[in-house]
Amino acid sequence: MMLTIDTSGALSGLAITNGDRLLAEQQWQSGRRHSEQVLPQLDALCRLVGIAPQQFTHIVVARGPGSWSGIRVGMSIAKGLVLATDATLIGIASLDAMAWALRGTACHAITSLGRGRFAVASYPAALWAPGSIDARNIAQIELWHDAPIVCDADTAAAIRTIEPTAPIRVVWPRPLDYALLGVEVLAHHNPSTFLCEPIYLGDPVQRS
Repeated sequence: MMLTIDTSGALSGLAITNGDRLLAEQQWQSGRRHSEQVLPQLDALCRLVGIAPQQFTHIVVARGPGSWSGIRVGMSIAKGLVLATDATLIGIASLDAMAWALRGTACHAITSLGRGRFAVASYPAALWAPGSIDARNIAQIELWHDAPIVCDADTAAAIRTIEPTAPIRVVWPRPLDYALLGVEVLAHHNPSTFLCEPIYLGDPVQRS
């Protein structure tokens, strides 16, 4: 039994799966209220399916890049559950989950980090493998037309102000996408190499 947690953005999500079979899934607009919303949503989802958290054998968690506070909340909950259940923990990068939507097709996954900086990863058309993610400013991105771009709606809007004809597909991964990537990792990769360290890249939001 697998639990998936995505708190990497304003749209949060949870999924409970058994192999590649979806048992329950929930997505909601959490804004910056991840810490107060995820556990009640998880409790409700477990009640819906009729299982206890102790039954999870695998936990997949989104590790960014994305919301600093959101990533910390999701990873803290995931690691706490692993300590309580001895489940296998698998960290999935947000851009890997975006690129999963175009698996089998060469593409670039991009998300805005703010202040004119973007997280970028490129994926070949061959068998899916995790991308190498780095941060670039606008002047350093020269890949607008050599392959489709997958990104969230806000990033798409930012890109179109720079390159209106860029081949963009707007994607926000479902929790199920992360779960299916978790199944892919278990089948074809070593889960221990999918580290559960957060990918931040950007600067934290400073509040006065």
